[in-house]
Amino acid sequence: MRFTLTVSAFCILLFSSTIYAQSNGSEPLLTPFEQSGLTEHTTHTELVKFMQQMGKNSPDMTLHRYGTSMEERELLYALFSRPGISTPAEAHASGKPILVLAATVHGHNFVLRESLLVLIRELGNRNSELNSLLDEMIVLVVPSKNPDGIAAASRFNPIGADLNRDYMALDQPSMAAYIGNVINYWHPHLYVDGHDGGTAQFGGSYPYNLTYQGPGLAGADQAITALADREIFPYINKMYEEEGYRAFYWAHGNENEWYGGGANPRMGRNYGGLANTLSILFEHGDWHDDETAHYSGILAYKALLHYASDHGDDLIETIERARTETIKLGEMAEGQIPVSETFEEEDFLVTYQIPDPDDSGSLITIEDAPIIKKPIGTEFRDRPWAYVLPPDAREAAAMLLRHNIRVEKLTESITHEAVAYTFSDVSWVEGDNGLKAAMIPHIENEVREEFELPKGSYVIRTGQLLGRVVTHLLEPETSDNIFYWDRMTALTPLAELSEYKEGNGTGTPPLLPIHKIMEETGLPSIVITNP
Repeated sequence: MRFTLTVSAFCILLFSSTIYAQSNGSEPLLTPFEQSGLTEHTTHTELVKFMQQMGKNSPDMTLHRYGTSMEERELLYALFSRPGISTPAEAHASGKPILVLAATVHGHNFVLRESLLVLIRELGNRNSELNSLLDEMIVLVVPSKNPDGIAAASRFNPIGADLNRDYMALDQPSMAAYIGNVINYWHPHLYVDGHDGGTAQFGGSYPYNLTYQGPGLAGADQAITALADREIFPYINKMYEEEGYRAFYWAHGNENEWYGGGANPRMGRNYGGLANTLSILFEHGDWHDDETAHYSGILAYKALLHYASDHGDDLIETIERARTETIKLGEMAEGQIPVSETFEEEDFLVTYQIPDPDDSGSLITIEDAPIIKKPIGTEFRDRPWAYVLPPDAREAAAMLLRHNIRVEKLTESITHEAVAYTFSDVSWVEGDNGLKAAMIPHIENEVREEFELPKGSYVIRTGQLLGRVVTHLLEPETSDNIFYWDRMTALTPLAELSEYKEGNGTGTPPLLPIHKIMEETGLPSIVITNP
């Protein structure tokens, strides 16, 4: 069975904008997509104009430019708050949950971008139900993260990079601006990465209008994912069912079990988990008619706003506890860092439907089946108090700074006890976004002794809000570290490695150019803003 939106229901959708327009003595402020009868998607120029007009019309909205794309298109977000706030400090001092609703990291995804333009109109309209929720929350709407891709109707940006594989490297201007000037500037309690096109590789998500998933990596605080699984996703399901729609987990299942997604933090929903934010993937189905697609997309975002209104204290408490715990673990150099992981069955069962492989057009129901998406660490390293990179590691330091990670520089040379890794070999693999030579060091041993740490070395403490991002980037065995992303290749003693291998491993294996200080200490250092 497939669902369609009736003409009368679509008229209800536009009702609140008409009231707003009448109160201002103007025609209804419809989106360009609505004006076309849901046939022509909004261009970037039209999107900018629409957001500017809404900023003029609404006292509860301010329009922000957070950067420019590779082809110099404006990157914009709408900030909604009442009373008005202008800084992250004011936002967090309000005691309200902060949400970022975003879409179109892939430029060939249009539906949820159009949905967010409608939300901008409704959030800005003081006669609307959504606007009333601003008494309970602060909302940032980022409708178009990849405007260059939109212009080309392409998944990728102009140089063929997938922005949803750039959350750790931050090599692409649009993604570096989004993380540096939105996510790790405002530090929202929840953000949504909205995609559409469905799980095309698994049959397009039918019969689900929406699939979703929270963070799925072992290095994140698992209470964040648990809140999504136990509270937020059932809330979305309920709102969807009331409107005749259906939602379920990303990504696919068979007659025995359901499978979730991968663990790499180079993707948006996983990066947020490391950054101590509840990051949710929305993957909108690809099988809808235009009206059903548009309205069910709007409803998905609205469900999150209503959840935050009803359960904002739970959301804030979960996220703030994770942030406090992250800082404490780093300051005390406690616990271990998972550097590899696997997926196992969750501790709950699920019921779902899939297309019947033997009867086209029919569905079969799978009851009380396992869902395979629980991340379990398989190898671990001790968490240090700080990492130290050599003075020549400018590219690695620049990457860290793009995340808004706090980086210091030694103002004088010191000798200090630290841990270093010996390595016996390296592998080279082709990485994401055109990276042809991603290096994977083969760790042999840990060495703990006194090392000379020269003036100008970079110090990165783990006792900071982004401490989990720090450990994933700087442990050389994780999936998305500075060695993989080619920030340390020139500094790695590969000639010494060759000599060691030529000696059939009879000598001493070389050290990777990174040190770990394992205990709290005073250091002659200064915080920097550029490498």
